[in-house]
Amino acid sequence: MKATIQFIISNKLITTVFQPIFDIERETIIGYEALTRGKKNSDLYSPEALFKAAEQHNLLAELDLLCREKAITRFVELKLSGKLFINICLKVMLDKDHPYDETIKLVKKSGLSPQQVVLEISEKSPFPNNNSLQTALNKYRQFGFDIAIDDLGVGYSGLKQWSSLRPEIVKIDRYFIDQCDQDMMKREFLKILFELGRISNAQVIAEGIETRAEFELLRELGMVYAQGYFLARPTEIPRSDYPKLDISAKPEEDYRLGTIALLAEKTVTIDFTQNADDAYYIFSNNPKVDAIPVLDGVKPIGMVYRNELMESYSDIYGRALFSKKSACDIMSNQPMIIEHLMPLEQVSALLTARENSEFTQASIVVEGGKYLGIVSPRDLLKSITDSKLEQARYANPLTGLPGNVLIEKEIDDMLSKQQSFYLAYLDLNHFKPFNDIYGYANGDLLLKTLANCVMLNTNNKNCFVGHIGGDDFIVMFKKNNFEQICHAILKEFAEQSLSFISKEHQQQLGYYAINRSGEKVFNPLVSLAIGVIKLDKASNHSYHQIADLASKAKSEAKKLNGNSLFICRRSNIDNSFIYSEKNNSNAA
Repeated sequence: MKATIQFIISNKLITTVFQPIFDIERETIIGYEALTRGKKNSDLYSPEALFKAAEQHNLLAELDLLCREKAITRFVELKLSGKLFINICLKVMLDKDHPYDETIKLVKKSGLSPQQVVLEISEKSPFPNNNSLQTALNKYRQFGFDIAIDDLGVGYSGLKQWSSLRPEIVKIDRYFIDQCDQDMMKREFLKILFELGRISNAQVIAEGIETRAEFELLRELGMVYAQGYFLARPTEIPRSDYPKLDISAKPEEDYRLGTIALLAEKTVTIDFTQNADDAYYIFSNNPKVDAIPVLDGVKPIGMVYRNELMESYSDIYGRALFSKKSACDIMSNQPMIIEHLMPLEQVSALLTARENSEFTQASIVVEGGKYLGIVSPRDLLKSITDSKLEQARYANPLTGLPGNVLIEKEIDDMLSKQQSFYLAYLDLNHFKPFNDIYGYANGDLLLKTLANCVMLNTNNKNCFVGHIGGDDFIVMFKKNNFEQICHAILKEFAEQSLSFISKEHQQQLGYYAINRSGEKVFNPLVSLAIGVIKLDKASNHSYHQIADLASKAKSEAKKLNGNSLFICRRSNIDNSFIYSEKNNSNAA
């Protein structure tokens, strides 16, 4: 095996593939990660097998250097744009005889600059407890290389190394990306990582994205930089353009805060063929205009900002130098361009992920790529703040979920749009005896647990969850997958509610409590009942009629034993439930 590894290294029989890394905000490629494969059609084609064998035979340093050489050489040969991301073996880098200058020699020989290269160190390897890693990285930084922590969150030291090493780039491990759309804990963790990236001025890359649902959630949480099979697979000749992604072309209109189109304002524009003097004239005669979109026909291609142009003109020779320059020469070609149906929450996430210097700049709103208007960060944040305050005002104080006012508003909105939907009414069985036995504090915790069970299973754009009050909740389903979700809620609540029940009461399947007549009676364990009705888009029901019908469906569910689901399958609902279908879902 040692001779085989030596033969591979001496004859450079490794394969280098590249996977693009995308800026989803600007729909561009920011660089490529170089990945190594072994000799084709051999047992060592797998990088894990190749590097493991090299380490066993003390050839890891030689193989690591070859990987860097091939990555740099192929990157230049393919004329790839952006930055080159190279994985560097931590064990090799920390060796006392590690030749730091070899990498810079390879880079300079290829014609690249060190600023185009990012060195990735993986958290999967144990980081040293002393300052040796910091010292090693500082040497590379002195050459001009950027440093990235790879596989963040899966390794040995996590956020500690982020804090101490201050990397320019952080890559979130695939573990936290995998099915993040179905895991509330992962979602909250990712939120924190994106926020830490913004605070620390580090670019956060979500890698290993494999599904549309993962991508859309990450985008909603504030992801700007993305990598994974969903966008592009690693290949020897990688793609050089932004992919046409399998994502919703038009975001669902069930976002609570509306879309950016609500805030888009028309403003004066200039054509890309016009010059700097034209822009200067506009700013001079329109003191309230801070940004001028530059258009190529109806398509925006950049933005001229007042402060930048006026500063250029303020110099004694400024006007002479700039007046004849075209709009293309003086514009910023990287303004934030937003599709008009993008939800305000998502726009806010993209805005807060930008560099501090770009945070106060206006953004361009487009409709199908055509210029629609601009929006200022101030207007955006004010609109979101006002909406959030309204939500908080009418939210249930215990769970923070929308209360009766917002529930009625949501249902009326669906009725006005004549959209079909399913409405589920959730209620706890035997909740009063539970409160009497275990106390109101535990009762509140049980309600919060129920809210979490519902939110965890309805974490998508096609569900609206409300808390009517007490132990009554509603879920509005805008797709027909309601039955599967209801069963999942029942199953999860059945499991989690047992953590509040003593072993003795679990064995007895209930407990004795005093009823309203003062009698001591046996009560079954607390359980969940869900009643579901369907509202057709042609329905002429009012909100109050719908509330009454949903309450009747809930009452039918409560007649069943344990955790149960009742579905009224009639397309035209009236006051009769004779032909409805009953489903029992006892998960406990």
